[in-house]
Amino acid sequence: MVLAEASARCLSRGCGPASALHWGEVLTAWKFDPAMLAALLLGVAGYALGVRRYQREVGRWPVSRSICFTVSVILFTLSTMSFIGDYEKVLFWDRALQNGLLLMTTPLFLACSAPLTLVTSGEGRGARLARRIIASRPMRLLTFPATVSLLLLVTPYALYFTGWYLSSLTNSFVDETSHLELLAVGFLYFWSRIQIDPAPKQYTHMISVWISFIEGVGDAGVSIVLWLGGGLVAGGYYASFSTLPHAVLYAPLRLGATSGLAWNQAVGGAVFWIVGDLTSIPLLAALWRGLHREETAAASSVQEDLEVAEIEYAPGDGSAQERYRPWWQNDPRFTNRSTGPV
Repeated sequence: MVLAEASARCLSRGCGPASALHWGEVLTAWKFDPAMLAALLLGVAGYALGVRRYQREVGRWPVSRSICFTVSVILFTLSTMSFIGDYEKVLFWDRALQNGLLLMTTPLFLACSAPLTLVTSGEGRGARLARRIIASRPMRLLTFPATVSLLLLVTPYALYFTGWYLSSLTNSFVDETSHLELLAVGFLYFWSRIQIDPAPKQYTHMISVWISFIEGVGDAGVSIVLWLGGGLVAGGYYASFSTLPHAVLYAPLRLGATSGLAWNQAVGGAVFWIVGDLTSIPLLAALWRGLHREETAAASSVQEDLEVAEIEYAPGDGSAQERYRPWWQNDPRFTNRSTGPV
């Protein structure tokens, strides 16, 4: 009865939609969320001011990073204030789509926009403080590959299989903070893996490539449990809507309108899985690009070692000639080895 009353209050106060979700509502259903709008505007203003200061003090800011930030803003807006945010408390699959976008896709593009580079650039007090925080021991521990990967893997399990999920449905404060917590966890992970921004410690991108493949299995585990596990997550809450004229809300876009809660949860598990797989495409592209930069830098360093310039004087005329010799001909450890009898 308590859950039924909670769901009734949710709908009557406008935290849920007043009609079933059809294709028309996908484009027209929007939700005004003051807290998320304030966070969004604060982030946009901070990024814009950071870019302006960077261009004034350092130099040109890459357009690609601004594009990535714009994509992250669009994704955050869609996740919290489009039909996804409007139906987040009445459709399980819709909430799964929102959680996937906030935990994985949005923070990936945010990390690619390099916001911490803007914060740490310059010699101001704020920039120095930010650099000290990033270089601190707690941040090194938190961004260690095993630590941050475990944090990303555990978060969806904690969300769905503890009381966190139900609390986010029935408590507006928990709901709003959960959005930001998912975004923060995702950003922490992608920041430390892509390493476009200054990081506490630089790791080779090959480690991140292998971690990404391993994590694909862990991410799929949550979806499989939601899909085939048999138990309902927050089933009592969603079942309480059956006492209201919104039973059709269980149906994702008219698919399986009478299939009920289990169908919604199965679709939600599949949606969460698909979002993760789609996010892995730009992630792997960013990692391979970083790996290419590492290999290019390493090849350049080896080339410099192998081509040591040495000035030699030709006999007779005393003129100077420049000649490049392999490094082992100048290394005393190997010079004597080549002078023995043939």
